[in-house]
Amino acid sequence: MKKQLIAHQKGEIEFRKKLYLQQVENRTLLDNEFDGAGIEDILADRMKKTHDQMTLLQKMNISLSPYVEIGAERCQRSLVMENDLGLNGGAAVDISFDMLRSCSHYQSVFDKVNSPIRICCDANNLPFMTSSIPFVFCYETLHHFPDPSPIIREIERVLLPGGCFFFDEEPYKQVLHLNLYKGMKKYSKEFLTRSKGKRVLDRFFCAENCNEVDHGILENHGISLELWKQALAPFDDREVELTPTRFLTSNLFRPRSDVLYFAAYLLGGNISGICRKAGSIQNPNTSIIDALICPSCRELGSEVLLSRKNSSFICSTCSKMYPIIDQVLFLFSYGKFAELYPEIFDSFQKKDTSDVQY
Repeated sequence: MKKQLIAHQKGEIEFRKKLYLQQVENRTLLDNEFDGAGIEDILADRMKKTHDQMTLLQKMNISLSPYVEIGAERCQRSLVMENDLGLNGGAAVDISFDMLRSCSHYQSVFDKVNSPIRICCDANNLPFMTSSIPFVFCYETLHHFPDPSPIIREIERVLLPGGCFFFDEEPYKQVLHLNLYKGMKKYSKEFLTRSKGKRVLDRFFCAENCNEVDHGILENHGISLELWKQALAPFDDREVELTPTRFLTSNLFRPRSDVLYFAAYLLGGNISGICRKAGSIQNPNTSIIDALICPSCRELGSEVLLSRKNSSFICSTCSKMYPIIDQVLFLFSYGKFAELYPEIFDSFQKKDTSDVQY
């Protein structure tokens, strides 16, 4: 089972920082990427889709609070949860500090009063107590790993019995595809305005070209259906849809038709699902804060709850402290913290950060 390399994680951090500078501070650093106004239009569409999907989950009597969003980026979807759906006190999790701190900017842009708890951490080592969270969700996240299995196992671990994991906008392998030529950059004007015929040709014969890969980020669009089945195996109750086109869908585990499933298998496309952990929800935690554990101790096999101390959280067992900076709580194991954010780690070791309250 392959795990995400540290180089991929550093690539995510570097690239997302440039996006922050370009889209929030209006510095031009990346060609063929959206500017501030462009990304706001994209985020508005994503927020509407999130609202519609989460409303549907509520109608299915799925408990959505407190929630954890994995790969939250700018927290636009968590802002919908907090403000439009009234699900206060959830957590937006991402490896990028800059994306998480941009949440304050987008709160202003979209006129949202409440913000989620923002946690900068490693999805391979989620800083939550086992069986503590009723709802976890993610969009466009699992394909940044060579194998989604370790992340999905972590999600299943932190879910309460009876809890639900929802995911969408993930790719699965397209069998009918040949990389005959390299495409235009994914968000370039030429790419976005190309003809329908060129779009069809690109789907079957084009090698994807994007800035993320240039920065060392893993864009794994080759996750096979068999690997997705293995990754989702921890869940007994799974409703997983394959959507290669707007007009064609199939269920991954219970295909309605062998012909439709085979067509979906060949064409590749989007995979999404609702997965429930066995059991029934009993007395869910009322606060994400009460479920936070020390990531350094967790890495060694122990789960120790954290407690708040001024502008940090502290572990009673190993005495390690974790800072809150620009309303973002850092919860990496100390080794990973020092490797991914050396300047912030070293600075925190030398002095206290400013006190920020949730």
